[in-house]
Amino acid sequence: MTFVIAVLAVLGVYVSAYVAYWCVLLIAHMMLTELRDKEGDQLTAFAIVVPAHNEELLLPRLLRSTSAQDYPKPRFDTIVVADNCTDGTADTARAHGAVVLERRDSERRGKGYAINWALDSIGLDKYDAVLIVDADCHLSANALKCLDAALQQEQIIQCYSGVGNPDESWFTRLLDVSRTINNEIYSPAKRRLGLSCQLIGTGMCFSTRILKTYGWDAFSVGEDCEYYANLIRHGETVGFAHDARIYHQESSTLGQATHQRMRWSSGRFAVAWKYGFGLVWRGIVEQDLVKFDAGLTLTLPNPSLGMNITLACAAISAVVSGGIGNLLPAWFALLALLQFGIYVTGVFHTKNRLSKFMAIFVAPVFLVWKLAIDASSVLGLGKKHWVRTERRL
Repeated sequence: MTFVIAVLAVLGVYVSAYVAYWCVLLIAHMMLTELRDKEGDQLTAFAIVVPAHNEELLLPRLLRSTSAQDYPKPRFDTIVVADNCTDGTADTARAHGAVVLERRDSERRGKGYAINWALDSIGLDKYDAVLIVDADCHLSANALKCLDAALQQEQIIQCYSGVGNPDESWFTRLLDVSRTINNEIYSPAKRRLGLSCQLIGTGMCFSTRILKTYGWDAFSVGEDCEYYANLIRHGETVGFAHDARIYHQESSTLGQATHQRMRWSSGRFAVAWKYGFGLVWRGIVEQDLVKFDAGLTLTLPNPSLGMNITLACAAISAVVSGGIGNLLPAWFALLALLQFGIYVTGVFHTKNRLSKFMAIFVAPVFLVWKLAIDASSVLGLGKKHWVRTERRL
């Protein structure tokens, strides 16, 4: 019994650190002045690089959004990397005016390899910055204009990444709240505090100086987290462009999302183990708050994992008695309530608030599903290779 209480206490400290971290960001969001980028001169030459594997269905929507950019046409190229495709991705891209690079490599498969190959192929000297966008996304018309302004101050930028189909199902409603929290509270607060935002796969913009200096060396299934960790280790920081918006087509059901989340979860845990704790330590030793914070970002739980740990510990602590054991249920109940409060705060930043709030009542199904995915990943059963996510318009 003493061992069980000790484990619960350790997990309680871990989740408490996660909740406290979020409370700091919420306070920063409410108390600190929002940072606005000055208007740029629209002189940045962009390469919009689109890694695409069998994406002929959704690719046209993305290419229409790149063509519709409120930005001088001679100042950007849209480059589609048709990576090991067996469908009409390449022909579709050409029909919409994109530059097409066709890649065939049966051994080195995955988004990281496609990005690395593309960067070696396009000739970075022609461009000032590279924007990497997934094929299932679309851009706001002012995205490049906003990035041009942001690049006057920062060399690495994460765009606003929202859900393009937020009201399609209860699943997308939950995810829309989660993404909104990141876009409206988490990333802006970190920027106001002078910390680094996190790269999240799509809508990543890099000055060519960064890419020439470090290349692209992230090839795991969590290539975004891996590259982010490497950049932080080298003393770089990631900015955030709130008004440069990328919307991605989210899976509408658990079945569609399972393979993708298995891959993401495996990648996140692998990067946390390989880099996260080391960044925390280096941040302490070097008295570098950016590195320390980035290590926390990688090692603290994501919202679903945080709530799952909290609820599991609450259930176990309910049957534990004696000494500190009597305090555990109340401790975990408070942590669960605070995390629920974060969700409600996110709801108030979304559209169709009532439907987003009501989605919380099917959250237990989502949490059980996500718990199975995270447990599989921790046990080494998660996907270690790329599997295409089923999509539909």
